[in-house]
Amino acid sequence: DVVGEYSKEARELAQRVMELISLSLGLGEDYLRRRLGSQAQHMAINYYPVCPEPELTYGLPGHTDPNALTILLQDGIAGLQVMIDQQWLAVDPVPGAFVVNIGDQIQ
Repeated sequence: DVVGEYSKEARELAQRVMELISLSLGLGEDYLRRRLGSQAQHMAINYYPVCPEPELTYGLPGHTDPNALTILLQDGIAGLQVMIDQQWLAVDPVPGAFVVNIGDQIQ
């Protein structure tokens, strides 16, 4: 099953990213895994068709991600923003690239 395999690979990617974050902070490779314990995985597949009147669209309100990591694969349509230094900045889609957001549990 394609979705199951994708989910498995995304989880392995998240584990590796957490190891690399731990190492970049001068901690042991398994530091975040030990501190956070076993993490549930949530996978959502969203599709938003192009709106003929984009000025009428309503996206999600500003928020933080309560989990440790969010791994996003964007389509070619911009819309994702991140807050950096108290300012919302657009994250331009890069074909074939993931966006990795650091969530509240690591922040």
